[in-house]
Amino acid sequence: MKKVFLIGKFNTIFEEINNYLVNYFNVQVCVDNLYMMKSILKMGTPDLFILDMLGMGEDRSKIFNELNYNYPKVPLICLEVTNELVTEQELAAIENYRSLIMPVESEMIVKVACDLLNMSYDADNKVIDEERHDRKCILAIDDNALQLRMLNEMLKDKYDVQLATSAMKALTLIGKRVPDLIFLDYDMPMCDGKMTLQMIRQIEEAKDVPIVFLTGVKDTEHIKAVLDLHPAGYLLKPAKGEKIMEEIDKHLNQ
Repeated sequence: MKKVFLIGKFNTIFEEINNYLVNYFNVQVCVDNLYMMKSILKMGTPDLFILDMLGMGEDRSKIFNELNYNYPKVPLICLEVTNELVTEQELAAIENYRSLIMPVESEMIVKVACDLLNMSYDADNKVIDEERHDRKCILAIDDNALQLRMLNEMLKDKYDVQLATSAMKALTLIGKRVPDLIFLDYDMPMCDGKMTLQMIRQIEEAKDVPIVFLTGVKDTEHIKAVLDLHPAGYLLKPAKGEKIMEEIDKHLNQ
C-alpha cells in the first residue's frame, strides 16, 4: 500500500479527508509545523505528499518550499482556496505537482493521487490498482511551461503524460521509463530540438521511439533542417487538439 503524508491544520475537513484516504493508502498525518514535519520525514520518505492549506499558518510557504526543493521527486498535491504559492507558469514547470481548489470531493483527491502515483482508480467500485500498465506513455519536451500544461490537460485522461522543460530533464525521464511517443519543440535555449533528438536517438532503448516536432518554427530554412532529421511528424503551433490526437493515433493506435 502506498504511503501518503498528509499535512495540515487539524479540523473537521482535515479529519474527513484523512478518514477517506485511509481506505486506499497508508496515511501518516502531521500538523502544519515545519520542525515537526522535518523530524517525521527523517524516519522515511513517503510516496506522496498532500498539503491541506486551509487554516494553515505562516509556515505554509516554508512547508511548501521544503517539500518542493528537498523532495522534488515525490508527488505533491496542494489543497487551497486560491492558487497563491506559485504562478501559472511556475506551477506547470513543477514536476509531479497538482493544485486542487477547495472545496473538492475526497474522491477527486484520490483520483489525482492515483494519477500522480501511476495507479489506476476505479471510481465506480472504489478500488485502485497499484500499477497502471495499460496506458501508453507520451513525453512532451518544451521550454514553454504553459504549452506543456495544455498538452497535459489534453492527454492525461487517456495517456501517462511526462513533461520536460529541457533536454536534460527529458533524458532523465527517459532513463526511468522509455515513452511510446515524444512531442518535441525545436526552438529551445541551451539545447535545441535538433540536439535533443540526436541525444535521444543515441539511447539504445529509445532510438526507435516516434518523435513528432511540435513547434512554432515555420520559416523554410528551419523546416528543412527539421525534416532532414527524419522525424515521425511535424506540427506547427498552435496545433489544434484534433491534429495532435490524429498524430498520436497514427503512431500508437494503428
